[in-house]
Amino acid sequence: MNFEPFVERLSIRTKMQTIEKFQPNWAQQELLAAVNEQYSTGKPVRVIVLKARQLGISTVAEALMFAWVMMHEQTYGLVIAHEIDASEYLLNMTKLYWETFPFKDIYTTKYVSRKELAWEETGSSIRIATAKNMRAGRSRTINAMHGSEIAFWDRPDEMMLGLRQTIPNHAKSMIILESTANGVGNWFYDTWQNAVSGENDYKPLFFPWWNHPEYTATASNLKKEALTGLNEDERVLKKLKVSDDHLIWRRWAVRNLADSNLERFMQEYPSTPEEAFIASGTNVFPIQSLKLVYEPKLGVKGSPTRRGNYVEFLPDRSGSLTIFRKPSSDLGWGKYFIGADPTHTTMGDNACAQVINRRTYEQVAVWNGKIDPMTFAEELAKLGAYYNHATISTEVEGPGYATIGRLVEIDYPHIWRNRWADRSPGKISETMGWSTTFKRKEWAIGWLIKLIADQDMTIHDAKTYDEMRTYVTLPAGGYGPADGSGRSHDDCVMAMAIACICASTEGPVTGYEGPMGELEPRDALPISPAWEEWNQESVVK
Repeated sequence: MNFEPFVERLSIRTKMQTIEKFQPNWAQQELLAAVNEQYSTGKPVRVIVLKARQLGISTVAEALMFAWVMMHEQTYGLVIAHEIDASEYLLNMTKLYWETFPFKDIYTTKYVSRKELAWEETGSSIRIATAKNMRAGRSRTINAMHGSEIAFWDRPDEMMLGLRQTIPNHAKSMIILESTANGVGNWFYDTWQNAVSGENDYKPLFFPWWNHPEYTATASNLKKEALTGLNEDERVLKKLKVSDDHLIWRRWAVRNLADSNLERFMQEYPSTPEEAFIASGTNVFPIQSLKLVYEPKLGVKGSPTRRGNYVEFLPDRSGSLTIFRKPSSDLGWGKYFIGADPTHTTMGDNACAQVINRRTYEQVAVWNGKIDPMTFAEELAKLGAYYNHATISTEVEGPGYATIGRLVEIDYPHIWRNRWADRSPGKISETMGWSTTFKRKEWAIGWLIKLIADQDMTIHDAKTYDEMRTYVTLPAGGYGPADGSGRSHDDCVMAMAIACICASTEGPVTGYEGPMGELEPRDALPISPAWEEWNQESVVK
């Protein structure tokens, strides 16, 4: 079945308050195509839409809802918006579809009310509700549902949990969820991310502002001006093939529609899904610079494994280690640095280890998973050995004490040491690992901000990038994930910050007397018997 011919027979109220035949624009056509594709293959229709404002997605979703109930008998359609005014607006839109429907004479309305429209012949109906009514739709089977501006619902997780129980998972059911973004760490954000990664049944559709022909200088009757002096944002958009007319409109819109607040504009008129989910707090890392240092790679998942007296990498799709670049065999131990953020138990947050190239600050590998602190130390030792006996620095507060203790116990040869001048003249004191006090956290994050702003590092891991772009300045001070619900984490951010700040204090690999002294070739360093013994153990015990 193709819904497009049906929809094009309907009439809509234009922005000029005239009644005209529905002529779907590019975004509306894409949504129609997605619904047609799923329906024609016998799948339940499941679509989630992330959009810029004023693209007419609610209009076409209501048209699809109307078509669905008219084409299927005994069908119950439910429309839920975040506010009562929005719900009533959507129902009035459906009533207009009905009033101007070319085949209206064939059907008889059973009743028309402020909340429902029902037909006698088909036994079908469309009802509206607001997200504030937690029991909406739970009393009967729902065949088609349109959730509008779902990112702004009070408790969408609870609401959708109840609604999904009433919607059959068969070919004649439809769920369309659409919204502009409302920050990160909420149900809409999580569901969108899971749809993109293929972890749920929803087909993700993103509609950027710059595809819309109305958002141009020409269409908006703006003064045509020479587009000179492109800023960093605009240069990025140029790479997306955004036209000069669109960029002129963007400059105007930032000033006039967003009060010169660029983040507010990007949330309402996103160019990419990443922009749409700009956190409601102040982003710690400069967003545009972050985009430029992010070079996504799938990498190879697996685990470092001891084989006699050496460590090798074994590919394994379920492994916690992802390798983006293998270690260079022609370079010595000073090339790589590992920053680690342990966790207390296997039931809590993930532990994370970031491996970077010390010369380029390129992310070459990341370890991320649930693991106890002692076993994590074993994994770090193998990972360090694999990357040419890389220097390891682990956070030592809480579970980090156990991790660093185990590394010391096996006498891993290259553990980062924090050194400072003691009060006694000529005396140098040192501790192992990175202690994350408030001031030291700000120091580490500040260094990471500088590396990103200067584009002096490269990030390949999607999870690391996602954490960085949703890392904000907290209202009470300090830094942390944008969401306070516990669903957002910063283990990747902290492991990377530890890796970068500690690597920066050790000076270059050769030829420079840095804060920690000139680094010597690995062969010049003593290797303890404890490390040799541990490193030569067999995998099979």
